Amino acid sequence: MKEIILLDKNLKKLYPVDQFSSFIWAPKYNDIGDCELVITASNENLKKIRECKYISYSDDEMDCEITKIELKNDEEQGDQLIVTGTDLKDILNQRIVEKQTNFNGYVEDYIRLLINDSIINPTNKDRKIENFILDKKINFKEKIQQQVTYDYVGDKIKELCEQFDLGYKVVIKDGKLVFSLYEGKDRSQYINFSPNFGNLLTSDYVQESGNMKNVALIAGEGEGTARTKITIGSGVGINRKELYVDARDISSKIDYDELKSNYPNGKIVTINNIFYYQVNNVNIAEITYDEKKEVKECILCSDIYIQNLKNKGYDKMTEYVSSESFSGEINSFKNYTYKKDYNLGDVIRISNDYGITIKARITEMIESMDENGYKLSPTFEYLEK
Repeated sequence: MKEIILLDKNLKKLYPVDQFSSFIWAPKYNDIGDCELVITASNENLKKIRECKYISYSDDEMDCEITKIELKNDEEQGDQLIVTGTDLKDILNQRIVEKQTNFNGYVEDYIRLLINDSIINPTNKDRKIENFILDKKINFKEKIQQQVTYDYVGDKIKELCEQFDLGYKVVIKDGKLVFSLYEGKDRSQYINFSPNFGNLLTSDYVQESGNMKNVALIAGEGEGTARTKITIGSGVGINRKELYVDARDISSKIDYDELKSNYPNGKIVTINNIFYYQVNNVNIAEITYDEKKEVKECILCSDIYIQNLKNKGYDKMTEYVSSESFSGEINSFKNYTYKKDYNLGDVIRISNDYGITIKARITEMIESMDENGYKLSPTFEYLEK
């Protein structure tokens, strides 16, 4: 039997919730989930709720922070307490990327670096969250070269996970807040939701392209006509849809220690009396020294800086793509069992009565319980074949 548990600010389990009017639990794969619990209003229930800070639901891979408590008077249904919770992943948005961060390497290492620098081991100890830890590495192979400054840590991680089809979560485990990345499994060969199989009760199919952009003009540092500008993407005539990306925050300047960290195994070489930091015979940055022969300034070479601008453009363009999505209600007792045969983040196949069949990822799974019974309502995001 699944349990709803209330926890205090120290992550200690205090109260199970056995009786409720309704309960909605909506975790998301690479976005922020939420929940809502409605119980009968009473002094005892209000006291319990106000003692607690978190909500947990059985062995689900989402835990929530209580963010809103509403006491609602209703003559017909009686007074009710409506408790709203937000996915603990939103903790990541309590921190910003405080300093310019240049990265060149595995996406997983990049994400862990952002969390470490802002939450686990920040320079300013007031920013540290004592019980926040990283789970073990998965060793995903996706790579990225990017520069980021002043973004919210959570927004950047969400953006990266959407770009590389990864999921992320922050869960309560052994008195800790544990961050981890994961990747859904491809089960499309044998998991198929369709009215023909009796396991898809209702569906809503949406195809949207009104916000789509296929060409981006990216403007970097500099002023007026001297400003660095590049264009990515393609499109001709009426099918060309342009996007402007202000990338003034992307700088060609980089700290020497950061340069060595992000581009390891480099060496200083001299070409035409100019000092370059070079990796595998590729010039990464131009180095200047002061009168004490200490590094004074490091400027990324044009090719490297341009690549950083392009990456900024590619990231921005992910917000302006055409999309197809399915949402619907599943017969959870027919053919497949949630969390046994498939899970949040998994790739499945889905079809409707109009001949539309797509391969899709489960990006959200809403479980709801009320006087009408139990419902399972997923959202599916189309994947390229």
